[in-house]
Amino acid sequence: MIIRSIDAIIRMLDADYIENADIEEKIQGVCIDSRKVVEGNLYIPIHGANNNGHAYVQQAIDNGARAVLWERREANPPKEIVVILVDDTTAALQQLAKAYRDQLNMKVVGVTGSNGKTSTKDILASVLAKHFITQKTLGNYNNEIGVPLTLLSLSENCEAAVVEMGMENLQELSFLTQIVRPDIAIISNVGTAHLENLGTMENIARAKMEITEGLGEHGLLIYNGDQQLLRNAAIEKQIPGCIKIRTFGKDEQNDVVVHQVRQLPDGLCFSIKDQVYHLDMIGKHQAMNATAAWIAARALGLDEEEIAQGFASVEKTGLRNELVRVNQCLILNDSYKSNPQSALAAVDTMEEFDIPYKLAVLGDMLELGALSGQAHAQIGAFVAQEGVTILFACGPESARMAQAANEAGI
Repeated sequence: MIIRSIDAIIRMLDADYIENADIEEKIQGVCIDSRKVVEGNLYIPIHGANNNGHAYVQQAIDNGARAVLWERREANPPKEIVVILVDDTTAALQQLAKAYRDQLNMKVVGVTGSNGKTSTKDILASVLAKHFITQKTLGNYNNEIGVPLTLLSLSENCEAAVVEMGMENLQELSFLTQIVRPDIAIISNVGTAHLENLGTMENIARAKMEITEGLGEHGLLIYNGDQQLLRNAAIEKQIPGCIKIRTFGKDEQNDVVVHQVRQLPDGLCFSIKDQVYHLDMIGKHQAMNATAAWIAARALGLDEEEIAQGFASVEKTGLRNELVRVNQCLILNDSYKSNPQSALAAVDTMEEFDIPYKLAVLGDMLELGALSGQAHAQIGAFVAQEGVTILFACGPESARMAQAANEAGI
């Protein structure tokens, strides 16, 4: 995590301040939640949808905050600690993260995609940890606040970082990638997530390709070459020739091809470049995520043995294709956030298990715009084909899912 003198923070932000304490003291880490502040933190109060963090500054001080960012328009700044004055605390958080990133000497891999970015992040971080001191985005800290917090959580001795980046609109990844400045960028795929905001699949592909704008002069772009949408977006983007591009997928046209994918009771088996790997995850779609991670790892100098060890011991983020055993039941928990591609993958994964009685509990998929009814109906029909005994369809959008499943005989 960031450890700097308050004076250094002031200079990184080019900010004014109210000196209520020694500015040579060091802050240790930043926090935006007054309840979670620990001794030595820099407290950054954020204007949220329902709360103004400035209202909770006393709680942050009581918990040990050493300094606080404070918007000039806010009255009654605290008098017990150094107050760093800024116009906008969210913008200051982002500026601080960018300045800190520029001071760190490490390799950074940025990961985005409609589906699979968290799994790709987890797989790659597990692999890189066999060779480097490695950190990764925790949980779903992948937006305009989460990404800066991720960067500010990185240690000075970190050698490799895997940073997940999400988006909902055009220009969001463009902004985030300028803060992260990845050496390698991975686009796992393009799906219908955020179709309501972006209107077309082509726009979603363009939005994902914005991650290249922060790549260094000799950066590497890795993307799913099975998707013509991404190939078209890469051509349209006119990516500078100094940036290397590598594609992955099942089609032989790709630079790196994954073969012979098999679901086993204890994980996944597949081949890359005639080498057989075992991945400690379930779902055949994870082989694609692992192939993207393989390319990045090889580019950073890891050998096949290190990659195999990383694949075999992935520290997984919860609620994503997570297997939970309860008595005689096996629960496949993929409940973090749903869209058509992830729902289809989860049902397909369930079909791999030789279990006689299968229940699917599926809820509404949001942000699909005009395609919502069609997408939910597609899932219902697919569930019926996959040997599911009973479907519980939860939510108003899922009425079409239930109807399609009924019509298909379930």
